[in-house]
Amino acid sequence: MKIQSLLVMSFLFIFSGCTSNWSGLEAVKVSNLGPSGYPEQVNKDGKVEPSLSNKNNGLNSQKSQEDTYIIQPGDTLSIKFFFNPELNEENLIVRPDGRISLQLIHEVTAANLTAPQLTALLAEKYMGQLKNPEIAVIVRSVREPYRIYVDGQVTSPGQFEIIGSLSVLQAIALAHGMRQDTAKEDEVVVIRRNQDGHPFVININLKDALTGKDLSQDIQLLPYDFVYVPRSFW
Repeated sequence: MKIQSLLVMSFLFIFSGCTSNWSGLEAVKVSNLGPSGYPEQVNKDGKVEPSLSNKNNGLNSQKSQEDTYIIQPGDTLSIKFFFNPELNEENLIVRPDGRISLQLIHEVTAANLTAPQLTALLAEKYMGQLKNPEIAVIVRSVREPYRIYVDGQVTSPGQFEIIGSLSVLQAIALAHGMRQDTAKEDEVVVIRRNQDGHPFVININLKDALTGKDLSQDIQLLPYDFVYVPRSFW
């Protein structure tokens, strides 16, 4: 439901012509994104402080993009207890309501969390039940491929499946490229929702990526990202 709401809202922004300021959404630069793909905040001491989503993810630059996958109903999980193997669960399917059933703590909501987030949640819940709750969550299989959406000044707008990792330029290539005469390459936006379900906008200068000036602008996409290439009127 959150995904559908985000997509509907995204289209409303596009068709209402709010392609420059994306009124009502937080806008961030690529340089302000943390390793997990979510905004980082600067505290009063001038130090970078990860957002709530980054804290919950527990990611660093060495973590693979697999750790940013958001668990969905229908996915199959394995839960490993290093010091309590009798509690291990294999081939645990996330129910349509987004929950899973585990020994001792019973019902837990797994949907809309990453594997690191669910690991942290389970460790917290088992703290009063186990002496040393060392837990690992493994996503064994997913219900369906990830999807991303590309619209605006591209040849073939639409939704596309992600198999493995996919960058903004690769997604646009799946849409048969940008329209050369009308695409505003230096003001591309990606609409993304954080782990709390709140959408925000990432401003991307793909012109710098295409010329090799700043390849970091070609960010990796996350499931259900919405890529929009605005129109140039000059």
